[in-house]
Amino acid sequence: MADFRPLLNRLSERGIRPNSAAAREWFSKKIRESSVINRRTLLSDSERKAATPQIGKMYFYNYDPKFKDKLPYYDEFPLIFVIDYFSGGFMGINLHYVSPRNRMEIMESLSGIATNKRYDASTRLALSYKVLRGVSKFSTMKPCIKKYLFSNVKSSFVTINANEWDIAIFLPVQKFRKANASKVWSDSSRMQ
Repeated sequence: MADFRPLLNRLSERGIRPNSAAAREWFSKKIRESSVINRRTLLSDSERKAATPQIGKMYFYNYDPKFKDKLPYYDEFPLIFVIDYFSGGFMGINLHYVSPRNRMEIMESLSGIATNKRYDASTRLALSYKVLRGVSKFSTMKPCIKKYLFSNVKSSFVTINANEWDIAIFLPVQKFRKANASKVWSDSSRMQ
């Protein structure tokens, strides 16, 4: 059985502490259910399933891009904050496109636009593209801003509550195709 304490210790050393005991318990429960946190384990949590994502909330889901043949690479298992809707789809910040260190910086910057400081199921980010442009780490998150078509979402959306955001960003569940994570993160850092 895996032990999540080393990850929590690494987060703590970087000054990141889970916002609640519930976040730690959720992470611990996922590890107890499976010796490794993986996409299937996350998607199987029926209590977290959502049919439609809400602006300002965080989600995991399976995705098959419409134009995947033309893309240099893509993530089949995004971790996003929804920014906006458009006809047939939505725009989101896919945090997998930057390194874990940059994810921490982005999350710190986004904490200033949280709708409350309870960090519970009611908390979301007051997001829009216009608001994002005013966030201090906008250049860091710019490579993460992606458009998604509802017709190409291949699973339910798995809701990640605010008290779990700072743990979810470190889960190694990205599923890049056509390139590895190091290549994607390197390209993203050059775009900043």
